[in-house]
Amino acid sequence: MHPTTQLLQEARDRVTFPVQDLTKLIYGNEEIYETFMKAQKVIASEPSIRNHPDYHNWGRKEQIIKSYEKLRVMHQHLNLANAAHWAPMLSLFQGTTPSAVSFGMTVPALRFLGTDEQFNLWGPKFLTMEIVAAYAQTEIGHGSDVQNLETTATYDSQTNDFVLHTPSVSAVKFWPGELGFLSNYALVYAKLIFNGKNKGVHPFMVQIRDNATHKPLQGVVVGDIGPKLGYSTKDNGFLAFENYRIPLNSLLARYVRIENGQFSKHGNEKISYASMMVSRQLIIFVYPRMAAQSLTVAIRYSITRQQFTNDKREENSVLEYQTQQDKLLPRLATCYGMIFAGLRIMELVDDNFHRVQKKDFSTLQQSHAILSALKAWSSQWVVDTAEWCRLSCGGHGYAHYSGIPAIYFDTAPNVTLEGENQVMYLQVARYLLQEKVPFYFNFVLHIKETLANQSTDFGQLLKLTLTLQLISVAKKIKDTIGTGKNFQQIWNEVVGVQLLSVAQRYAEYFTYLVFQEYISSANPSVKEVLQQMCDLYSLQVILDNPNTLIESGRITVDQFKQFNEIKIDLFNKLKPQALGLVEAFNFTDNALRTCIGCHDGKPYEYIYEWATKENSVNIKGVPQAVNDLMGTKIKARL
Repeated sequence: MHPTTQLLQEARDRVTFPVQDLTKLIYGNEEIYETFMKAQKVIASEPSIRNHPDYHNWGRKEQIIKSYEKLRVMHQHLNLANAAHWAPMLSLFQGTTPSAVSFGMTVPALRFLGTDEQFNLWGPKFLTMEIVAAYAQTEIGHGSDVQNLETTATYDSQTNDFVLHTPSVSAVKFWPGELGFLSNYALVYAKLIFNGKNKGVHPFMVQIRDNATHKPLQGVVVGDIGPKLGYSTKDNGFLAFENYRIPLNSLLARYVRIENGQFSKHGNEKISYASMMVSRQLIIFVYPRMAAQSLTVAIRYSITRQQFTNDKREENSVLEYQTQQDKLLPRLATCYGMIFAGLRIMELVDDNFHRVQKKDFSTLQQSHAILSALKAWSSQWVVDTAEWCRLSCGGHGYAHYSGIPAIYFDTAPNVTLEGENQVMYLQVARYLLQEKVPFYFNFVLHIKETLANQSTDFGQLLKLTLTLQLISVAKKIKDTIGTGKNFQQIWNEVVGVQLLSVAQRYAEYFTYLVFQEYISSANPSVKEVLQQMCDLYSLQVILDNPNTLIESGRITVDQFKQFNEIKIDLFNKLKPQALGLVEAFNFTDNALRTCIGCHDGKPYEYIYEWATKENSVNIKGVPQAVNDLMGTKIKARL
């Protein structure tokens, strides 16, 4: 057996819990798991779409074309109308997945905001990909500030239709995914002008390209915005209209309509949250699993990578070093918490979806607040984790062949898209400051009990930190109201940083609550290791943000030192379980896109093989430019 294969096998032998029992828990249900495994198998077995070592030497156009080929093949194997079928592809493909915006954002918006007749008209065509539609909300000059979008849709009473127009450069739609090349329709958000009055921003289903030629229709200017940090295969686009006429039926009309020359609105104006919830839910559900990919690579490599000798004159696996454990194990623990939170949020969003269908909006604001908190927290954490995993793999982590840099680049945009993170946190803080809140926020109803509780239980300390920060910011707002500043000024100029902190503390506490729920329902065979993981997660959160507890006198310096000792003890308990904890995700080597974190080890052999046999830069031979540069062909100026 190869020495590094032996190291991994010995590590697997040290795992004391049944890995398959954990696998069942972290995928939530059989359908998600089976679809995930099927998607991995299809991608690995189809030569035309298999992840390729030389991918990052390809040009962007070649990568985009390959992504379309992957989608075509996967469409033959999976029901892409079902999020459980296409969501796995977001983390398994090289590059981003075409049609994810169309399926994950536009279709839910059409279902929520369109009438049954409109959904029946357009919905089936999404399933056959006769329609691929971008979600065209963001403009060059306006992102999260939806109410001030400039694109106009002016109702013409003479022709009973709308004139869609882009009045300025800042009004050009900019950044929507799949707009650059793929989409033939767009869900365009525009100010509805009726009888000269602005009736607010509303969505319009608009054809932008010809069905036969795929060329832009007259009056439409559309294209790709160019290369970006990450998302190289996502054709983020621009879109402008020149007095472009669209039919009356373009306006999604479940909650707003024009009939018999009259404009009317009905229902909850915040229903637009519901369609955004689906895309944010996917960010929370899918992308922590990409963090799990980077952790799988880093932990396997940390076992096979041996550096410096011990007292037996044997080289140590770098995972034996406490500093390496400190890089990886707390992040592995947090990853589990986030994955459980993603599963719970999927249930909350599904419940809210069914309620909204029955015009029950009772859970809409709660769901929006939870999604905003976890979208902001998880998206930044995933990017940070990819970077720490890269650092933990030394020089080889820097190579695209490790599989980790691509995870960083493909997750970094999530910090900004689907709601810029600081804006998301501020929305959460606003909700937390309300007086009446439901289940996952009910700590607000028990502030006195929380303050009186002297326990140093980790969960209690997380709740106490959140409660103390919430009291502090509420008091600051109250004290500042009498200084002549209005509420908006106080919000923007006085307490903004505190509000962000409160929202982050809520995301951490929510994750703890859900973590504990999943432990309680888990198979007894994995409860012990999961509780250790939850303890490490909670403890790391406390150690990262201790100021509130220390300043309030709720923990002493000696207790803080003790917490660090408990953390090291948890490292010793979890280190032997680490390989089992990452292999519970059951990623194939092809899905990991790595040569240093493979199931059978051999990192040096694989990275040398990929460099020498798969690297097209070497295969194509010496470029003429090198010959022109070398030798006597250049006369140096001395």
